[in-house]
Amino acid sequence: MTAYLVIPLLVAVALIQATVMPHLRIWGVFPDLPLLAVVSWALLRGVREGMIWGFIAGLAVDLMSGAPFGAATVSLMVVGGISGLGEATVFRTHVALPLVTVAGATILYDLLFLLVMQLSGRQVVWLEILWRTILPSAVLNMLISPLVLGPMHLLHRRFGREKMEW
Repeated sequence: MTAYLVIPLLVAVALIQATVMPHLRIWGVFPDLPLLAVVSWALLRGVREGMIWGFIAGLAVDLMSGAPFGAATVSLMVVGGISGLGEATVFRTHVALPLVTVAGATILYDLLFLLVMQLSGRQVVWLEILWRTILPSAVLNMLISPLVLGPMHLLHRRFGREKMEW
């Protein structure tokens, strides 16, 4: 998939995340669309494209957030790369594996994000955030991930032969 399509797509996803998603709270948290898009694409296309999508989505999220610049970029790149390790096997082995991958990716993303926040001098209350935010987010993202995995699978079929090029 060409960068000319990926960049506007991921910027739109980050914009929806910043404007609409905070109003759709469930259990005190809301879905993380950029994370779901990156993990879904990484599961379909592998480590390289997962990291590229993580970089682009992370930059878009960082530009729209009040967090230290780079927190989302670093976290999404790492999660995109690790999630991409499941390419070609994760969908073929068991239907629940992508869901478990999304839950694990959410936890890893949030922990990395918080680590960057703490390293930048912000105070982080680890246990409280883990129980009140990270774990409910992981469950919520896991439950709604089929809504993102489906369209990503269609994109993959449409652009499956094209490699991400700059």
